[in-house]
Amino acid sequence: MSLKGFTRLGDSTLTNDIQENLVSYLDYNLLQMGNFVDVPVPSTGLYGGVDSRLRLVDDPRYTSGQVWATFRPNLVWESGVGALTSTNPSYPGVSGVRVNSTLYPPSTTGTYAYHVDHINGAVRFDNAIAASSVVEMAYSYKYVSVTRSDGLGWFKQLQERSERSDGGFASQSGIYELLPESRQALPVIGVELAGRKLAPYQLGGGQLVETDFYCHCVAEDAYTRDSLVDALTYQSKASMRMYDLNEIADADDFPLDYRGVPNSGAKTYPELCSNYAGRTMYIKDAKLDSVYSLGTLKIGTVKITTEVIHFGV
Repeated sequence: MSLKGFTRLGDSTLTNDIQENLVSYLDYNLLQMGNFVDVPVPSTGLYGGVDSRLRLVDDPRYTSGQVWATFRPNLVWESGVGALTSTNPSYPGVSGVRVNSTLYPPSTTGTYAYHVDHINGAVRFDNAIAASSVVEMAYSYKYVSVTRSDGLGWFKQLQERSERSDGGFASQSGIYELLPESRQALPVIGVELAGRKLAPYQLGGGQLVETDFYCHCVAEDAYTRDSLVDALTYQSKASMRMYDLNEIADADDFPLDYRGVPNSGAKTYPELCSNYAGRTMYIKDAKLDSVYSLGTLKIGTVKITTEVIHFGV
């Protein structure tokens, strides 16, 4: 007798499927509701500084002059939402990088070849350029980040005042001394697995699987925290088609590659759900669990209960 519920060790199973789809559902629909900030070239920050200018990153894994970072991470790569993204489907996301006023498209080869890590907001050149270079980029970033809570590991430091491109960003001091992947800008929604229960679905087989998640809304002010809490609790009784992670993996069709670069023809959340349709997920309940402050941070936790039908167990 074999183990039930999955066919290959290493495949994505139910918990991962639900959590990834819940994160994608919230992330994409917040984006559709205007969760992005445009940074054209030039772009002056609210408190001074130049938002469109990238800073040199002291990354020990690369030669000095190779890695440059935006002042905010989580760059928009999805097209069709009104953000500053490329109109060329072969190169989704950021449409080019300027070095000393010369624009280099993503297809650039040779001395100024580069790739843009949209997750961490980093431009990595194949070859080091002069540290005195003026590197600029037009882009849009997602103001609210949505991530699995295990994406907020102990090595990540929550970044307050991340909307400022003056001060520490310009001087590469304070929290900006950390690598881009070691910082988490606020506000953020961290989705954490909280519990699970199963009940028989019908005669002949199948289980009705209820999975609980805590969605931790972390912000620097109560107004933003409360807005995020409301946005999540409003989703009670919503339902959506999930995408099948195993089918996406078998087709090698993930939107982003291991570097955080959008693949050619990268599919958005609705396109993944359409092309690699999986189960239907129902949000059975979404209710406020707790609200509190932790130093200057304002935190609200919403408990979301999802429901899917699972056969083979």
